[in-house]
Amino acid sequence: MSDEEIRAKVFISCGQRKRTEEFETAQKIEAKLIELGFNPYIATEKQTLSGVKESIFPELESSEYFLFIDFKREQLGNEKLCRGSLFSHQELAVASYLGKQVIAFQEAGIKQRDGLMGYLQGNAIGFADRAQLPNLVVTEVQNRWNPRWKDRLLLMREADQHVDIRKGRLNPQTGMGEFVPTRFFHITVRNLNPRKMATNCYAYLEKVEQLTDTGRTDIRMKTIEFKWEGYTLPNAVIAAGHERSFDAFFVYEDNPSQVQFNVFCDSGAVIPRLPSSEDFLLTYGVISENFAHATQTFQLHLSNNVDGIRFQPVPKS
Repeated sequence: MSDEEIRAKVFISCGQRKRTEEFETAQKIEAKLIELGFNPYIATEKQTLSGVKESIFPELESSEYFLFIDFKREQLGNEKLCRGSLFSHQELAVASYLGKQVIAFQEAGIKQRDGLMGYLQGNAIGFADRAQLPNLVVTEVQNRWNPRWKDRLLLMREADQHVDIRKGRLNPQTGMGEFVPTRFFHITVRNLNPRKMATNCYAYLEKVEQLTDTGRTDIRMKTIEFKWEGYTLPNAVIAAGHERSFDAFFVYEDNPSQVQFNVFCDSGAVIPRLPSSEDFLLTYGVISENFAHATQTFQLHLSNNVDGIRFQPVPKS
């Protein structure tokens, strides 16, 4: 697991389009958050709904923290006060709906508790000197936020992560049951949130691609729940900051090139089947009641010898 994968992401919301001083301030804040070990994202204003949907919403949803910086805008009528950034307030509304942890800063001269700010529990921290804002942000962030966690599930495995057992199997020639040496390959699901339990977690094989000399071929699979290691129900709990594994697949040692899947079903028609081949890309996913959908692709190389099988995660681009 890379360092990038366990650095908390901070969504920096400050309307800085065409405002050089504000953009420079945001960049200075970004640099200081990186020094503190965070993974910051600076939100820039989008002029189309598709731009908001494709860039802003996904970044906001995948962030652990929301940093709200409200810069002054136009004066409000005959009042001496100014409004804040409409775009940042819209992002604040989405962050509030998603339940993100928020630290808010508001420039002096903005009408207090205007818009959504009037309904949030935490009061905004005022600032008058933009040059001092990055240091104010650092002080508050160090006191309230932790850079070493993520609000998500991570699918991972070690190169030698398998278990050898003797598993029951029906001998097609004799029609009799027998116990044969079997190797189970597992995938670990780690809960990167140290404070929130992941509930009702289900594991699936979502996509299969056969690798050949001429390219990739998609193999259609039906949706079916996979079995958690040493557990008899399809839905499991992963404790805060902990992990548990599910059965990715298994092979009988006397026929290691034929992949078997340990799934919950009462019909052989829905059990995934792989064609005779050596190399595949298998994409597994885990859904949870209270965590975002997590996926990871693994490369599988089969062999006529069980010790020659290779099953490893493909780095995400």
